[in-house]
Amino acid sequence: MKQWIIFILGFLSFLAVALMIVVMVAGNKPFTEVEQQAIDRVKNEELLAEVKQAYVYANKQTAVTVIGTDAEGKLKAVFVPAGEGEMRELMMENAIAAKEAREVALGGMDAKKVLHTKLGLEKDGPVWEVVFINEKDQLNYVYILAADGSKWKQILNM
Repeated sequence: MKQWIIFILGFLSFLAVALMIVVMVAGNKPFTEVEQQAIDRVKNEELLAEVKQAYVYANKQTAVTVIGTDAEGKLKAVFVPAGEGEMRELMMENAIAAKEAREVALGGMDAKKVLHTKLGLEKDGPVWEVVFINEKDQLNYVYILAADGSKWKQILNM
């Protein structure tokens, strides 16, 4: 009887892990597909020669930010709207870096953990979205304008 209980518990544990893996893969599939479509579109229009990273940035309109180098070897970000729409470009040499955006966003605040720093497109232009957890375990969003490094918007202590 003891062996049956061990077998059933082992089987249920295996089943739970397998189900978690399936849910995670299925949950990430739409993001992966949208990112790949954006990368293909940027490469087809020859805006970037090499892609370093791509991720979804969601605001009122979802877009994919594709970062890479152009044919001249210069670092560039291309904002690809979901579906059809006009793509916008940002030469990274004309913008502040992610590290600088984090420093501005966290200036004077105690951050327990930075969750991410993403470049995206808002109505006022390209912004860095810095998301972090503060010492009180509260979620914070700070948006930094990529052009000049000033704070654009912040949502604190959620």
